[in-house]
Amino acid sequence: MKPFIFQVVGYQNRGKTTFVTNLIKKLREAKLETAVLKHHGHGGKPDITGTKDSNKHFLAGAAASLVEGDGTIELLGNFRGSAPITELIQLLCLFLPDVILIEGYKQENFPKVILIKEESDLPLLERLTNVKAAVAWPECLDRTRNHASVPVFPLDSDQFITWFLEQI
Repeated sequence: MKPFIFQVVGYQNRGKTTFVTNLIKKLREAKLETAVLKHHGHGGKPDITGTKDSNKHFLAGAAASLVEGDGTIELLGNFRGSAPITELIQLLCLFLPDVILIEGYKQENFPKVILIKEESDLPLLERLTNVKAAVAWPECLDRTRNHASVPVFPLDSDQFITWFLEQI
């Protein structure tokens, strides 16, 4: 089924953005187009700064501001209420990705990998649904392996990407 949807989850400051960025680069090397949906989990609206005209339009109260140039699109928009994740995924599908990575949205039921940095992260392995793998920092690798019922990969290796490409 296209696109392949997969979540990267973990608590704040666990390296999700860096992990997703590295994963995008590896997928690009494998000739796979990737789109990303990131949850702004810090409460409130994302910080929109900048002096571009599209930002000025949006900050002036436009429901949406879209700018296109040389094949690149930048979109800012306000949903009435909150946007359901299914609608956000549909929007990303317009870009015809092979893979959609979702950073955050822990409670959603898409297949996911959990980033484990500290022992206090381990309960996520049991509390979250559809966990397919874990990636652990070196200092927490053995404890994660002892606690997990899914494959556990070290953060500092390419083992996860090899496994991930097999899932696609």
